[in-house]
Amino acid sequence: MKTDLLVECKKTRGRFLWLLPPGVVATEFLWMMSNSYLSKPEAAAEGYFTLLFQLPLINTIFLPLILAVMASRICDAENKGNTYKLLCTMQEKKRIFDVKLLLGAIYILFLTLLEAGNVLLLGALLPFTQKLPVKHLLNFLAVLFVVSLVLYLMQQVLSLLLTSQLVPVFIGLLGSMVGVFSAFFPMGSLANVVPWGYYMVGMTLTSWYDESTRNMYIYECPFPWGWFCVFLLAAAALYITGKHLFLKKEV
Repeated sequence: MKTDLLVECKKTRGRFLWLLPPGVVATEFLWMMSNSYLSKPEAAAEGYFTLLFQLPLINTIFLPLILAVMASRICDAENKGNTYKLLCTMQEKKRIFDVKLLLGAIYILFLTLLEAGNVLLLGALLPFTQKLPVKHLLNFLAVLFVVSLVLYLMQQVLSLLLTSQLVPVFIGLLGSMVGVFSAFFPMGSLANVVPWGYYMVGMTLTSWYDESTRNMYIYECPFPWGWFCVFLLAAAALYITGKHLFLKKEV
């Protein structure tokens, strides 16, 4: 597997895929730094809660498309040259699927670590008085990694099965819009059916808006274990089905 991974890394050399995670995190950093509310004294007491409440929505906007582009760029080397037949004479077909998924997981882990550093950096630069809620930060990072990996898996299956990479990228773009749209629905309805919206489904923070004072309050809520178990079971089924279809694909 180590040799296969090194081969995949060489295939993507010069494609600057490693710039995608820092690009997303830099955009989020600028977005948050330009948010005037976070610099106000009334936001200081729950500054980290505000960050961890808003970042999943921003991830929903950017990451489905970014992950679609990443999967497309990792998978299109063989698609462009139609070299699967040649490749399969030297490498097991099932290992091609798994090593591409592993490479995507490494990039997603890189993204997750950068997001962790982004939260800590924002907390140091902004006038927060709230103590870092480690439990909620770890939950945010775990959900970020798992949901991103599942979305990447979905995009990889599409990229490996389809010759044209425009369709998978379009689906990633559509997923961003559908995910944001699902945020307007209460949890337990459409938001829990759309895979792109699970960055927000997995939050352990929720909000309440007081119309009389026009203030929004963020408070803790339990993790939706039931829905996330269904999500993970669907991801396992996607992995088995996607790999089976790839193995049956004529090369």
